[in-house]
Amino acid sequence: MLLLTGSSGYIGSRLASRLNERGHSVFGVDRKQYNGNFFSDTTTGDLLEPSTLERTNLNVDCICHLAAAKGDWGISEEEYYRDNLEATRAIIEAGKDAGVKDWVFYSTVATLGPHHAPVDEGADFNAINPYGASKADAEKLFHQLASEDPEARVLIIRPSVVYGPGNPPSTNIYRLVDAIYNRRFAMVGPGDAIKSTSYIENLLAATIFLMERMERGVQTYIYVDEPALTTGTLVERIYKLLGRSPPSWHIPLSVATPIATVSDWTADFTGIDLPITAARIEKFNRSTNFDASKIREDGFEQPVSNEDALRRTIEWHLHHEYGEPLPAEA
Repeated sequence: MLLLTGSSGYIGSRLASRLNERGHSVFGVDRKQYNGNFFSDTTTGDLLEPSTLERTNLNVDCICHLAAAKGDWGISEEEYYRDNLEATRAIIEAGKDAGVKDWVFYSTVATLGPHHAPVDEGADFNAINPYGASKADAEKLFHQLASEDPEARVLIIRPSVVYGPGNPPSTNIYRLVDAIYNRRFAMVGPGDAIKSTSYIENLLAATIFLMERMERGVQTYIYVDEPALTTGTLVERIYKLLGRSPPSWHIPLSVATPIATVSDWTADFTGIDLPITAARIEKFNRSTNFDASKIREDGFEQPVSNEDALRRTIEWHLHHEYGEPLPAEA
């Protein structure tokens, strides 16, 4: 039996389905109610509310902790640390009291910060935002747990830019596809930033692969698809799959950033999450390059190629958002 926090989320609900297919009884807890038929039971509530954990089934073999605050707009530093660190502390204490020995924690490559050259699990924490920093501190709690309990088995997984069919409108790839489709996209910067991504089906397969090989202590794995793409290549492929020609020009970063800063002021004043912000432009042009050779050296094979992953995502996007098929020439 497993307990999955963040059970109504994009990754959590799909992971629960995969685990259920493999014969596991899965219990869920989330702020948002979700009643998928692959859950044995679910609890709706905040992990930092004592009543939530009192109502949650903690009599399980493993806790998979996915609940987190994530976003590039509208979340304060205080909220990041509340939801990513203090909620982690609460679920660890509750699980310890219940005698849970196996733990799976979804962290993030954001704990390591941006890199142009690929870095692996041996890199030091170097987060540049509260999301990554709060997740890094949460990882430390799991290391403390393992140091205090020699029977504990802790698996930490660090994905990057998770996307695929069904991805929420707030996610990066969804925004990019939507902007290109609606002709609201302008290429900012030269397009040479490297972006590691994690297709949802590949990430779920990697998670199951690693869960079946857990050992005592802490095991930390980066999961990203290979090969990593530049933003220019990613944009070109999306245009092609939409049956359109990519732009032959780009806006210099030095020109776009001041304009986007005005958008930031407007967003702060109105409380509206505008599609273009200085932070998003900067993020788009920042290389996030990570080395996931460790899991592959252990025998994992990426089931879906980058090309097929993007094709499936755009096919879903066109069908579900606009009622259109993938262009014949794609």
